[in-house]
Amino acid sequence: MVEMNKSSRLTSAEISNLWNTYMNDSLNICMVAHFLQTVEDLDVKPLLEETINVAQGHLAEIETIFQQEGIPKPVGFPVEKHVKLNAPRLFTDVFYMAYLLHMSKFGMTAHAGGITLACRKDIHDLFHKYVEEAISLNGATREVMKEKGVFIRPPYMDYPKEVEFVTEQKFLNGWFGHKRSLLALETSHLYMTSLNNELGKDVLLGFSQVAKNIDIKKHFIRGTKITSDILYNTHKTLHESDIPASMTWDTCVTDSTVAPYSEQVMLCFVNALCALGIATYGSAMSLSIRHDLAALYSKFILKSGAYAEDGANMLIERSWMEKPPQFIDRDKLIRKNTES
Repeated sequence: MVEMNKSSRLTSAEISNLWNTYMNDSLNICMVAHFLQTVEDLDVKPLLEETINVAQGHLAEIETIFQQEGIPKPVGFPVEKHVKLNAPRLFTDVFYMAYLLHMSKFGMTAHAGGITLACRKDIHDLFHKYVEEAISLNGATREVMKEKGVFIRPPYMDYPKEVEFVTEQKFLNGWFGHKRSLLALETSHLYMTSLNNELGKDVLLGFSQVAKNIDIKKHFIRGTKITSDILYNTHKTLHESDIPASMTWDTCVTDSTVAPYSEQVMLCFVNALCALGIATYGSAMSLSIRHDLAALYSKFILKSGAYAEDGANMLIERSWMEKPPQFIDRDKLIRKNTES
């Protein structure tokens, strides 16, 4: 139960974080609702049930806050409108686990941001709880994946033998001359980039199979090519330092051609993955010291950004994009009053 603290109004940051959480959880419920109908592994089913229960709890809590603040609740993505629960499974149980692991990582990051920007104690405590729930789901999913032998670990490395200091500028080199081997931190980000795009590629491949609208289908197919290009470049960079690239899961997409989700949900979910990818590339770019790595992530951001913009335009053309909370356009009001 959320304890309301009416000593102050919600800030714009609090409103936006609550709104984004509502939309993301509503979208997540749609995805997982069909997973729950088609899951076969009895160890995976409780993870899916917990995910839906937690997400539904978030929606109820945020609706209560918005109602008491006089803010209209978002429409979101009602399951009864956007999910065909009786459709054949499109993804395997291994994909379901990878999905939960990925989304719980995103939840930890997003909700931590909600904590740092919260001013009211009730909002701070709410996002603190959400972080704990995401951590719990991530840990439970990771352990089940490890038990089943499908958890993909980052590369191992030799332990450092002594402390060293950088003494030459060529430590930064990446374009010309000898490239030094990758740092552990740089490798970690390449590993995460690879893993995220493996999941994205499966999503896009599955959605490509079931989309009926030709333009939307072409958009998803284009997305698979972008993820393949990113995977090629990350794997190539790892191999240059004799580091193994992340192993992929077995084929996670079935041969179904029946869409379990509306095309609106599929487009919105792909755009959400793009936004998450761009944020991840930006973080990786800021922490990678070698020049060529910064350039590589910059290229990933440009490609993903252009693709996300095209997806957003498709949503807008179909009136499928719900507008986030926005400040009043004062210039528009002034012009309107002048004209009248």
